[in-house]
Amino acid sequence: MWKRALAGVLTASMALSLAACGGSSSNGGSSADGSTTLEVWSSNLSDSQRENVKKLVAQYEEQTGVKVNYTEFSYDMLHDKILSAAAGGNTPDVAWGLPEWTGEFHSMGILEDLSDRYANWDDASVLSDAVMKGMSIGDEIIGVPYEMTVRAYLCHENIMEKGGASVPATWDDVLSMTDFKDKTGTYPYALACTGVRAPQEMIVYLAQKGLEICSLQDDGMYKNTWKDNADQLAAAADVFQFYKDCIDSGVVDPNSKSFGYEETDDNFVNGFSASYVTGNWLQEKEDANPEVMSDVTVEPIPVPEGGTPATYMELKPLFLFNTSKNNDAAFDFATYVCGKEWQQDVYSSASPRSDVTVPGKWTEDFQALSDNGVAFPPVTLGSISQAMIDSIAKVLQEGMTPQAAAEWLADAVNTSLEESGELSAS
Repeated sequence: MWKRALAGVLTASMALSLAACGGSSSNGGSSADGSTTLEVWSSNLSDSQRENVKKLVAQYEEQTGVKVNYTEFSYDMLHDKILSAAAGGNTPDVAWGLPEWTGEFHSMGILEDLSDRYANWDDASVLSDAVMKGMSIGDEIIGVPYEMTVRAYLCHENIMEKGGASVPATWDDVLSMTDFKDKTGTYPYALACTGVRAPQEMIVYLAQKGLEICSLQDDGMYKNTWKDNADQLAAAADVFQFYKDCIDSGVVDPNSKSFGYEETDDNFVNGFSASYVTGNWLQEKEDANPEVMSDVTVEPIPVPEGGTPATYMELKPLFLFNTSKNNDAAFDFATYVCGKEWQQDVYSSASPRSDVTVPGKWTEDFQALSDNGVAFPPVTLGSISQAMIDSIAKVLQEGMTPQAAAEWLADAVNTSLEESGELSAS
């Protein structure tokens, strides 16, 4: 499947070269003067990031003598270009990536296991256990982190006070705010039930109940085990019950059944919902809507009674490939990107390093939640993510019972794993 033709991608018409560094093969090698040349493929950058990256790449070249062919792509184009390069055995030395690609690339056998390199990397100590887990598959370390964002529970303090409510700490606290809308004209809580944000939100509620969407088995493959364990299935049903109760009780706008992140973000920014689980990108909205957003506080996500604190961690990896001719230099450059100077200049508000932060709620308060970060398992996620979205719709729009939805989702996840060749036989 991954060897599909991608001739259009190979033109790389949207690429932006940040450093023209002479001729080399597409997976690096030696230049005519004998120096090492790294082929580095990056995601799109903001204008300010791009200027800092130019400076940092030039500095790296000067300090090391290594030439860097640094080329920028959209994420969609980058993903397809890596697949095409892998099919031809001609991968780059380093590539920016997204966490949902990890399982796919690992199953293709194209990623370098970095475990031994991490053992000799001093700065690995500034990466938390949650970050290291996100960079690992089983006993293998398969990436170097370059960016990390987590979700937090944002609350409009003034609207909460108007409704006579404290910040909810539990699901029951959320569901108790049934008269909040009458007092304030604002819904107290919000849910993203469709689109890319919905699976990210659901995986947090599942983790709070001690569940994974699929888990690693003894044979090194993955499986959803809910139907094999009555307690797990009951816990999964509780998650769907929470979605249903939020709508039925009136604490969430009933139109949320079809809301994605665009609607839910906008509703919170404009004060139509008093609280919402989202990311620190809403800082930009505070600058544009200071009157409404000035009262926002950053809180832990409410948990079920007896549950475990959790938040979604989107941890982006730099991939290094086992076909590279420059493995040592590639790891050195990747750790330079994860180094303190690069992180402070380019990713200061979204760094995976514990020693890089910016004062204020949009960075410090978010990063304080990262120890409870959970991520998707490293499997092919396309069909699984869609099944999670569909399962919410089955409960909220089609009237399926929470128990039946949990069973349906378990089967859908395992069907997806079987189709991708990642289903455990156990």
